[in-house]
Amino acid sequence: MGSREFFVLTLAAVVVFACHTDGRGQGIGDRNRASTGGGVTGNHTISGKVLRPDRKPAVGVKVTVNGSGFASITQTTDSEGEFSFGSIPKGSYVISVNAEGFQNEGERLVIERFASAGQAFQLLFNLRPGQENVGAATANQLLGGVPKDAVSRFEKGREKLSKDDAKGSLADFDAAIAAYPNFAAAYYEKGAAYLKLKDTDKATESFVKAITIKPDYVEAKYGYGLAQFQKKDYVVAAAAFNDVLQTKKDMPEAHLNLGISLFYLKNVEAAETELKSVISTKGGESFALAHLYLGQIYAQKKKNIEAASELQKYLDLAPKAPNADRIRTAIADLKKQS
Repeated sequence: MGSREFFVLTLAAVVVFACHTDGRGQGIGDRNRASTGGGVTGNHTISGKVLRPDRKPAVGVKVTVNGSGFASITQTTDSEGEFSFGSIPKGSYVISVNAEGFQNEGERLVIERFASAGQAFQLLFNLRPGQENVGAATANQLLGGVPKDAVSRFEKGREKLSKDDAKGSLADFDAAIAAYPNFAAAYYEKGAAYLKLKDTDKATESFVKAITIKPDYVEAKYGYGLAQFQKKDYVVAAAAFNDVLQTKKDMPEAHLNLGISLFYLKNVEAAETELKSVISTKGGESFALAHLYLGQIYAQKKKNIEAASELQKYLDLAPKAPNADRIRTAIADLKKQS
């Protein structure tokens, strides 16, 4: 199989990583998706890595595994931001991450009764700034003149959303909106909640309402773009991300999602430009997906050396990605052809 054909197949396997950022610019949906890998024979293992918003390892962060009929166990991440729990039986678990100054993160994981003995499950957690910092400036600007009861329900909804209770937060956001119909921030957070619940249609409705109330609401425009991205409406998504970048030119997440959207629209040259912008933007050099898609583009152009280099950078940033073995094979194939 040639490198170009191989890459087409590979991209299907990594699409779960494409929607890695949420309306707040860090991550909604399957941000911390589990992947399976090899392991020693016997009990199961749950391991992974925790990254700060600047993509550096989060050191000394508490990671806890809870499960029904299972004694809760906690450990802290090491110097590489990594953790590992062994001797895990089959069952349903919640892996939670608690880091001071950041939002609590959590991921549900089910180890099925038919799972292979000794199977290892890997997770990647991307920390987000503490809830008081997430969109705080924008939200506070939009709280002026809002009745106290509406603000109270709004804050309750945001607290639930920060704890990954997206479904529970909706009632609070609806109550806030009922008390103050022009509550743009509440519509935005409602859209973020629907994105977490993978209801892109309702997320779109909420973001559009927020933008209608406040036309310069950049965060809502970004959320709208993400909803279209997740619906694979790349034409509309690209337009939305481009609009966001007119105001926030240094937003690597917007450049990344615009680049990926353009890639799927077969506008390879423009996609390459945007993906390079991700890497050149402060904090964007550690966005693994930018390197992955640049590798894909260079492979299409038969720039095998450049393609192999970008794919290696992707692996360096995401060594435990589900497609890691296939990417290693692709790199070897590209080097042979160069």
